[in-house]
This record gives sequence, structure tokens and C-alpha cells, in this order.
Amino acid sequence: MNKKKPGLSIGSILVLCLTAAVAVGCVFMFGKMRSQDANAMMDAERMRGLMDSFMKSPTSEPEPQSTAQTVTITLAPVIITPPPVTGKPAASPTPNTQANDLSHSFSLTAGGLMSFQSDISDTVYNKTDKTVDYIPVVSMISGKIYADMNLVTFPQVLNVADHKYGDYLVPVEAAVAIRACRFDNVVLGTEHILDQGEQGAVDTVSSLSGIGMICEGVNAGVYSQNRVVQLNGGRIAILSYTDSLTPKGKNTLSGQEGLMRLYSEETVRKDILTARGQGARCVIVCMYWGNENTVSVTTSMRKTATALAQMGADVILGSQPLRVLPMEIISTVDENGKPRDTFVAYSLGTFLSESRDAYAISGILLHMNIRSDQNGRLHFESIEYTPTYIWRQKVNGRVQYRVVCSADPAPEDMSDQQRDVMGRALTRIQNILKDSPITQR
Repeated sequence: MNKKKPGLSIGSILVLCLTAAVAVGCVFMFGKMRSQDANAMMDAERMRGLMDSFMKSPTSEPEPQSTAQTVTITLAPVIITPPPVTGKPAASPTPNTQANDLSHSFSLTAGGLMSFQSDISDTVYNKTDKTVDYIPVVSMISGKIYADMNLVTFPQVLNVADHKYGDYLVPVEAAVAIRACRFDNVVLGTEHILDQGEQGAVDTVSSLSGIGMICEGVNAGVYSQNRVVQLNGGRIAILSYTDSLTPKGKNTLSGQEGLMRLYSEETVRKDILTARGQGARCVIVCMYWGNENTVSVTTSMRKTATALAQMGADVILGSQPLRVLPMEIISTVDENGKPRDTFVAYSLGTFLSESRDAYAISGILLHMNIRSDQNGRLHFESIEYTPTYIWRQKVNGRVQYRVVCSADPAPEDMSDQQRDVMGRALTRIQNILKDSPITQR
């Protein structure tokens, strides 16, 4: 029997029409996107290469054994709008009491300075195809980063135009490595963020935000610093301030005062009041203070930390000094006379750097479990740290950098000399933190 040749059904025709419409819409959409910010968009081939690298990140690495369940982050930015400046003091915002009906908890992991400086870039630069791949540098430590919120400070500017790099300008592939390392919040309020002008800051924020990261410390384009985010059903404020800029940065800021916030008690007080009024149960303040050669907690740091605690900050995360500094809990009272505690990490040290300074080669990952009870009081359920080490060694005739946990067994191909250096780095961290309210994980 002759079979009748199948024809197109009505359903098939509808599917084909829908497919065509979607294709036309995508072409239009991407065209609009490219026209909106041409300087911040990379060409299609480079973006595909970046995403290929990201997909090849160490997802096969076993998850750490933990009794805590990893919860997917739901971040809904609520931009903090400071009260208007008038001749009279601004009234305190009415607190959002609805958010305080139930207890709320979340986990936080925070790293120090993550710098992809020129010596590091040299080791991952491929001269043949003129590309860089930073993912191997950080892949060995990514299994230690698995909190509800994972935060790191990035003190450089991303170069979206080409692969030229220096100590404070780094190819955009660094953004993919930060994300592959499982960080999802990046603090940009640092000394050099405005060195490439406003466009450099916009490019950096756009590139990081474009692959799913939340950026703090810079108002660039449609992206704003100092926000309240929704996490595990409760609101958390993340505020970022710096007390120093380079001469280039100051020149840029002088014409664009709204680009970022310099630290002042008046500014921070308004921001914290506004954040509380928007329902923030926990206020995290990221401070870029001191200088890279600071070797101990200064009088100025301690004075600023005390002022922040009195203004209502719950967690203070310090950066810029290359070494880890001691931590403490500052006890104060709130506006109702009830006791409250503020945890201060004066410096989380260096997570990644080309420096071989004895103290800059080691850092920590800070791990906190934080809970607010039904009355809105904050409790630090646990405060721990993972000691880290920047392993630098020649392998197959080529220098490589790797961030590893210094408390774990050394990698098999680590030299005896490097094992000794890593051991001494671990001891330094343990000695620095021995009197701090934190335990080694």
C-alpha cells in the first residue's frame, strides 16, 4: 500500500512561526543591548570563550561535608536612598516591623583582597591565542566557599577592551574566575576603582553584574552601591566606604561626587538609619581603611569601629592592609538601652596577590552564622576561619600561583620548600588570631 507523505500539521506550523518570532526578537534585543553600552560589551567570540571557561570551572569538586544546608540566594536589591539634607536633623525612618515577626538566619563567607596583579597575569597568559585563564589560580580553594553570601574585595579595574594588564588593570576574564571561585558579592569601594575614570568603574561593575555578582561600593550607570538585599526571607544591608583614593581617583570623584561614598560619620549614620527603616535585620559595613603596610590595629581604626558599632553596624569587614589583623566584638547598647554586639574584622588580609611578603602570602576566609531572633536581636551563632596560603612554585618550568587551604594536606606536587613556607604562614595566622573571638575551621 502506498503511504501518504506526511504534511505539516497546524501545530507544526505554529511552532515554526513562534520560533521565527523568538529569533527575530533576540536579534532585536541584542542589538539594543549593544547600542546601550558599547564600551562595556565584549564581542560575541570573547564572551563565548569566557562562558566556556566558566562552565569548565571546578564544579566536579566534592561539596564540603557540612550539617548546614546550602541555600540558594535570592537577591532583590533595594537601593538605600539617604534622607534629604535640610537645615534640621532628619527624622529617623519608621522601622519596618513586619520583617521582625519571625527569626532569620544566614551564613556569610568573606575573603580579603583578591588581586590579579601583573606577575599573576604573566603566568596565565597564552601568547599563542593572546588569552588569559585565571580559573586554575583559584580553583583549589573554591570548595571552602559555600555560604548563603560569599563576599570578597576586588581592588582593581577590569579592562573590557583588550588583554592589556598591569597591577591595577586586569583583563575581564578575572571576573569569571571570581565567580568560578563561588564569590557572589564583590566590594569595589577601594583606592584604585576610579583610576580609569568613570568609564572604568562602569565597565567593572557591568562585567561583574553581567555574570550574576552583586557589586558594592560604586554607583556606576544603573548600578548603585549601599543596598538592602533579600536573603533567606530577611533583609540585610551591605554598606561600603573608603577613606582614601589615589590622585587620579580624586580627580574623577571631584566631577562625579555620586560615584562612591567616602567615609564620614554623618554619611554612615544616615545610611544605617535608612537601612533599618527599610527592614534590614543585619547591617554589614565594609571598610577600606589604613594602608597596605599597616601591621597592627591603629587608633584610627579602633575609633572608627567604635563609632560604627554605636551607629548600629552589626558586622565590620576591614580591608586594605595586606596582612590579617586581630578581630574583636564591641559591646554597646541600642536606642532602647538593650545590649548589642558588633563583630569587627580589622583586616581579612590577602586572598590573592603576587606579593611574597611573609604576611601577605597568607590570609583567611571568615565564616559566620548569624541569626536574628523574634525581637530583632542579632546573635553570632558561630565565627570561624579557614587559613589560606598563596602557593607560588615552578611547575614544568613555568611559575604558577594557586590559592590553597594551609591547614589541609599539601598538594602532591608542592615542593618541600613550599611546604615549609606554607607551614610558617599557617602559624602566623594562628598566632595573630589566638586571642580573637574566632576559631579555626
